[in-house]
Order: sequence, then C-alpha cells, then structure tokens
Amino acid sequence: MPRSTDDTRPNPDDLLRLAERDEARGKLKVYLGMAAGVGKTWKMLDDALAMRRAGIDVVVGLIETHGRAETAARVQDLEILPRRRVEYRGVVLEELDLDGIVARHPDVVVVDELPHSNAPGSRFEKRWQDVEQILREKISVMTALNVQHLEGVQDVVESATGIEIRERVPDRIIRGADSVVLVDIPATELQDRLRQGKIYPPEQARRALENFFRTEMLVRLRELALLQTATYSGGERTTAEPDEATAEVRLAVAMPFDPDVARPLILRGSRLAGRMNTRWYALYVRKRREHPANISAAEHRRLTENVQLAMSLGATVVTREAENVVDTIIEFVREEAINILVVGRPRRRGWLRRFAPGVVRTLIDRAPDVDIVVIDIDEES
Repeated sequence: MPRSTDDTRPNPDDLLRLAERDEARGKLKVYLGMAAGVGKTWKMLDDALAMRRAGIDVVVGLIETHGRAETAARVQDLEILPRRRVEYRGVVLEELDLDGIVARHPDVVVVDELPHSNAPGSRFEKRWQDVEQILREKISVMTALNVQHLEGVQDVVESATGIEIRERVPDRIIRGADSVVLVDIPATELQDRLRQGKIYPPEQARRALENFFRTEMLVRLRELALLQTATYSGGERTTAEPDEATAEVRLAVAMPFDPDVARPLILRGSRLAGRMNTRWYALYVRKRREHPANISAAEHRRLTENVQLAMSLGATVVTREAENVVDTIIEFVREEAINILVVGRPRRRGWLRRFAPGVVRTLIDRAPDVDIVVIDIDEES
C-alpha cells in the first residue's frame, strides 16, 4: 500500500529488496507527490538513512535542497558523490555525474528531480534517461517527482491548472518501477508550510498561493497523485509460493466506477478482511470512458474518495486499464491467488440492470477456484 509522510518507520524488508542485486537491472523506487513541499525528498532521505544503518551501501547522486536548511542537514548524514560541472553560455551548471555513479557502483543511489532536463552536451537529454542507464548498470535508484510531470496526465493537469508542463516523464518509467510511494499531506497543511517560508521565499510563496497552490488546484493534483499511485503500486509481487495446506485467505473487492456501489463494497470488504485477519485488495478496472480526461470533476473526485477510503482501511489498491472487466478481474485473481472475491449485486435501475448482471454471472461461471461474495448494495446502503 502506498505510504504517506505519517509512516515514518520504513519496512526493513522493503529496504533490503531495493538493495538486492538483479541479474538484469537495478530496482527503481519512486516517491510521488502532488506538489513541491509535501516532503518527498525528506522521506526519500529518511529511507536512505535507514538503509545505511542496515548496512546497505547507499549514496546521494544528486539532491536539490532548494535552500531548505533541514533538507541540507539531512543530506550531510549520507555519502554525497560530486556533481558534474558543465559550462554553458558562460554559466557553470552542476549536473548528475552518471559516469561517477557507475564507477562508484553503490547498491543504491538517490537521484532527485527525475523530470529535470540536463545541460546541453550531456550524454542524455533528460535525467530520467540517466536513471534508466543507472538501472541498466545494476544499481538501484530512489527518485522523486510531482504528479503533474507525468506524461499521461498532461490533459488533466492543463485542464485543471491552465499550465503546460514542459518537464515530463514517460508513464512507462513509473509503470516499470518496483515501488511507488505516495508522499501525501492535506492541501491546507501544504499551504501553511508555504506561508511559513518552508518551501519558497516570501514573495515567491505569495505568488504560488495565488496560482498553482490554490486550494482547488491542490485538491485536483492530490487526486491525481492518489490515483497514479494506486495504478502503479500494484507492481510488487510476492514471489514465494504458499504451501497449499497452509495457504492464507486472500481477499479482493472488485471496485466499480459507480461510487454509490463502490463505497459499501469497500466497507464490507474491510470488515470481512478484519474478521479473517488477512490482507486485502481493492481492484479497479478502468475503461477508456472512465479515464480522468473523459469524466467530470465531480465523478473524478468521488472516485478518488473511494480509492482513498480503501487505502485508509488497509487495502492494497490496484488499478488496471482494460475494456474487458471480467477477463481482467479473473487474471488478477489468478496472479494474486485470491480465494475470496467481493462483488456487488446489480442495482435495479438503468444500465446497471441491463449490463452488470452479466458481469457477476460470468465471474461466477468462469472463476470456479474463488469464493464469490455477492453484496446486495441496496441492503448495505
């Protein structure tokens, strides 16, 4: 499940997995937030320090402190590799030293500001390309970015903010990450940090509060960060095969787009998982017509509220993009060895009456190895 800044105690197993050598490539851990100042770099450094205490060879390839004294002090507790100096039009720029990192060859390297464009004359145009090369050298990477820099959300970001984001990262970079961590705080708390001078100097902070850091913009960006994390955080898989005689109960809720159906299913799934003392999943299969660009702001908000509810109740939220809902649910059930699947009985109105019964019936017919719990939404409401 994605972690927020409230979760200050890193899981030792997660840290060790990141440092394990892979025959093909290093591992990538991404810290994702809604905007500058949410604490992505701090959380990343906190995890890096925990790795160092665990005996893992972790170094800082590049960190941007943005003049924040607390962040600068935090960096000094780690080994910092020298930056590469590049002269461009009479100005000396400092960039990530890709060759220096490869030569040093640590277990893990911290590389901040993933969307950054490198100085002219660099081996690669973008820092995310540097990171890809580092991973190919079998070095694991911890990196950070804000959600508005993802290529796949540009239409939504421009619609919500009126701003064209030029520094972009392909979605495939995040999709291929071994771990995506949501670093999240309420919009009001972020605005308070801004006013206190913890993010930008006073004049810049004032302008930011009037523009990009307006409440409605931050709320929309937070929704995007939450959904993107839910989409890509399902990549971590348990590799051990459980013994059939002692296999644990594994429960999943098939979460539909309709928020009035999804919410009671999430609540029932949480209660069932609690009684069985087991981990659980909330699976959302998103069709093209349900993409953020194709739905209203109100629909988008209610959907993300349900995602956030599931996460707050302990679910691992997984989003899959597909037009065939049944096949995708069945595929997920088999991948994760789910043995209890919670679905909603079709509500008796409109298109749900005509189409949803087929989904439930098909799941019952085609998924014989899983117990399907059908919840009557009208009774739950």
